[in-house]
Amino acid sequence: MRSFLRNTYLGLFGSFRKPSPGIHIINSHFVTPDISSDDNVKMMDDYLSFLSKYCKLITIQEATRVILSGKIVQNECQIAFTFDDGFEECHTVIAPTLEKYGCNAAFFINSNYIESDKSYQDIFNRRINTYTKKPMTWDQVIDLHNRGHVIGSHTLDHMNLAELNDLEIENQLISNKNILENKLNYQCDYFAWTYGQFQHFPDRALKITQKYHKYIFSGTNYRNYFSYGGSVINRRHIESFWPKSHIRFFLSPKKSY
Repeated sequence: MRSFLRNTYLGLFGSFRKPSPGIHIINSHFVTPDISSDDNVKMMDDYLSFLSKYCKLITIQEATRVILSGKIVQNECQIAFTFDDGFEECHTVIAPTLEKYGCNAAFFINSNYIESDKSYQDIFNRRINTYTKKPMTWDQVIDLHNRGHVIGSHTLDHMNLAELNDLEIENQLISNKNILENKLNYQCDYFAWTYGQFQHFPDRALKITQKYHKYIFSGTNYRNYFSYGGSVINRRHIESFWPKSHIRFFLSPKKSY
């Protein structure tokens, strides 16, 4: 009943709203929860076409730069994209469609998931409540990097950092950063913590992360550009298969510093 009422509310009020001016960084994971198919290409294209009617689609580097400058975008809605976990469709569907619309994304990667065996994938997918997905290969991750997409860190194994001690957090961050930098021959500045909510990222985790990454992203508090006193850039969780009225509703609140 609660879910029905929520969906009815979002469907009704979202139909009369549109994305607000400012920069919105969207946090997604996949095109649909199901196994990738040809239909996903059409769905992703339809999603970006819908967003481009209301907003300018920009690169994640531009969004990060403008937000950190404190500049207020008053007369235009702008959207940048991020995708967590490193599923295969990031390379086969999502990136090519984004490029068609002249933008890119930040793909936050768990290195141990990439090219992992089925046993590890089953454990990983249960951890994140996704049962039908496959990871990218390293060749695909490297190709995304070479095509101008941002490859960020998402910890080594997608663990809840609030449940780890400081040494374990260090290992999840350092090991993942080192693997990504060695594979791609670049500096990994972008980081998004797993599960995205404040309860998953205590102050001690923030202090450790700040030693290794320049840009840190949440998955919450999307009405404000920053959290943790300006140390974290906030994202709004939206998936491409959600109803259009829900997406309009979630992007309609006014953004503020």
